[in-house]
Amino acid sequence: MSGNLLVVLMAFAFAMAASFLIYSMARHKGLSSSSLILAGIAIMYLFSAITSLIQYFGSSDQAAAVVYWMFGSLEGTTWTKLLIVTAVIAILTPPYVVMRAWDLNALAEGDEIAKSIGGVPVERTMTIFMMISSVITAAIIAFTGTIGFIGLVAPHITRMAIGNDHRWLVPASGLVGAAILLGADNLCRTLIYPSVIPVGGIMTAFLGVPFFLYLFLKRGGIPDGSDIGQRSLLHLPQKTGILRHLL
Repeated sequence: MSGNLLVVLMAFAFAMAASFLIYSMARHKGLSSSSLILAGIAIMYLFSAITSLIQYFGSSDQAAAVVYWMFGSLEGTTWTKLLIVTAVIAILTPPYVVMRAWDLNALAEGDEIAKSIGGVPVERTMTIFMMISSVITAAIIAFTGTIGFIGLVAPHITRMAIGNDHRWLVPASGLVGAAILLGADNLCRTLIYPSVIPVGGIMTAFLGVPFFLYLFLKRGGIPDGSDIGQRSLLHLPQKTGILRHLL
């Protein structure tokens, strides 16, 4: 097995292992948003410590390779890798994420509303969405390394532009994220040509941090999904008699 293929397989395997650990820890506490965040932070520090340990015991060349991979880059992109990632996204995203966008609209109103009015099985739905997003993310970063902020910035920008309806928000966020990544990669390749700046650990952070500072300073302008209000109930599928009565 070649070294590059082994890196890809191990990256995918440990990304899924981290997702499984986060899910297991969060489910123990009820699978709420706060439990997922806290479990994610804990697992992040655990894997960060393991990575640091590997770097400490590795040679200088091995440590440099680890650091470069953690920066994240599109340098090694090939048509074969692009085909694999596209296949994973195409298989998982349209059949469930987009077709079940109504459930995401309901969950944006809160677990209790989604369960009582929307008829959404909250825990099962959150579990499936988390597993799908984990597989998609693992399939991408296994080839590119860690590229941060794209998945955080793109949905906020898209939500500010087109609103909170996940039927359009999910695919549009993907397109906006792709545009941001390509723009950042072009900057990395041209700013100090012929040298190439790693896009993941440097350029996307330079682009993402100012945007989040802008959201933080504005506070009231942060699109967190809570402004959907009663309007989003009109977009929920009419699954129950209660909902039909409300409409």
